[in-house]
Amino acid sequence: MNSPTSISFVRHGLVQIHRDVYYGRLPGYRLSEVGVKQVQQTADYLAKKSLATVYASPLLRARQTAAIILSRYIHLQLHITQLLHETLSPYDGLPRNFMEARNWDDYSGSPLEFEQPLEIVARMFKFISQIRQQHPGQHVAAVSHGDPIAFIILWALGQPVTIQGRLDFTQAGFPDPYPALASISTFTYQTAAKDEKPQIDYVNLSQ
Repeated sequence: MNSPTSISFVRHGLVQIHRDVYYGRLPGYRLSEVGVKQVQQTADYLAKKSLATVYASPLLRARQTAAIILSRYIHLQLHITQLLHETLSPYDGLPRNFMEARNWDDYSGSPLEFEQPLEIVARMFKFISQIRQQHPGQHVAAVSHGDPIAFIILWALGQPVTIQGRLDFTQAGFPDPYPALASISTFTYQTAAKDEKPQIDYVNLSQ
């Protein structure tokens, strides 16, 4: 490989809340005005990176985030993939204070048909593998959600992929305890080796 392959995982911007619930994969949750401004800063940063393409979760807030990033590029198209989706959780639509009391734990006690952290890592790793095969030596942006990004960072750092571990990245030298809204976590691979662990660069422009 002549050039490194980079994947910038972007968390969507702040969401416009119209119901006091945990919205998860519920449809119709869009970016707020503040969220749009957050993502515009992110898009300006990524406009300097010569992206090859942009992928996004199918949820509205992720697609809107991707569209703002793409607005800095005339020739690129958006690709939607289920691999970047929000956590499949049994708690979507429940009161927000219920999830706050659980410390935002979607996983403990969930029925088997819902996702656990290692299952999320598996699909995110599948996405990474596909990008490394399809876009070698290029830079790709991928818009996803807090927990999927947090768990794949833990995996890349060689840390245990745990429910609590996703909430304290400061122990790994990150400035934020959790991937911030509109933040960018760039994974860079220097070779084509399947077992290579990437270098990670984290940028939060909304501080």
